[in-house]
Amino acid sequence: MNVTHQKIGIAGLGQMGSAMAQRLLREGFDLTVYNRTASAAEKFIAAGAKVVPDLKTLAASVDIIFTVVSDSSDVEAVILGKNGLLEGAHAHTLIVECSTIDPQVSEQVGQTVRRAGFRMMDAPIGGRPAQAEQGKLIFMVGALHEDLELSRPALSALSSNIIHCGGPAMGISMKVINNLMSQSIQLMDLEAIALGMKAGLDPQVMLDVLTSTAADNAPLRTRIPQSVLTGLYPSGFSAKLAHKDQGLAHTMASRLGVPLFTLGQARQIYSIAMTQGLGEGPSEIVAKVVEQLSGVSLRFPQDQ
Repeated sequence: MNVTHQKIGIAGLGQMGSAMAQRLLREGFDLTVYNRTASAAEKFIAAGAKVVPDLKTLAASVDIIFTVVSDSSDVEAVILGKNGLLEGAHAHTLIVECSTIDPQVSEQVGQTVRRAGFRMMDAPIGGRPAQAEQGKLIFMVGALHEDLELSRPALSALSSNIIHCGGPAMGISMKVINNLMSQSIQLMDLEAIALGMKAGLDPQVMLDVLTSTAADNAPLRTRIPQSVLTGLYPSGFSAKLAHKDQGLAHTMASRLGVPLFTLGQARQIYSIAMTQGLGEGPSEIVAKVVEQLSGVSLRFPQDQ
């Protein structure tokens, strides 16, 4: 396999950033990493990555930097803050911002980077860490064409689908809309399953019917049978992050003057989950709130 000559950096080694790092190293990329907690970065040394002590050094050491952090303020600090990426940027620097943040913040940070003479694109992620390790993520890209093409070798190593949504900030706008829909649909599924079980229907029968009709959707085939109805709740995209993303959709809708009635209802359930200390669980753990409100246990019969 031909290994790209590009030097790649990753800033942020949470679950997704770590999985991306593992994939890029296996694909033979020259990788340098930085994480605020140094121990999370140092474990990649044995796999062939280089570790740097700060973001400024990271930017100076590589050509393309993936930023994978939690929220808008983190992105501003990582890119624009003291000893941040912008301070170490050079003529070939391209920042690929993968975090799910306010599109307006992404646009403002990108404008600052471009005014300084460097490049930035947004490429938020569809998928989970396991898919990153398999190279099966989806990237929703907001970028100038030349920046997308420059980043394509690394993006292709991580993904099965790269969708160019438009210019800068269009990728993150698409991601906010995607998460708004997926989380609202998941909650609708949970409420419907609870109603059916309360009426006496078997959950497997409901899944067989619903996945065979126009009601079919991804949570019915994945998180609900594998996590909710078994009660296992493996780690994954957290309820806390889902709640944060719903806030992003609310802010975006308020700014653009678009009503989101369904989101308002879904976010209330997620808010209850936050007050009950469920935020660190996977997003589908809001099923516990639905169980409490409906008075039914969402489990396959043999697990009750």
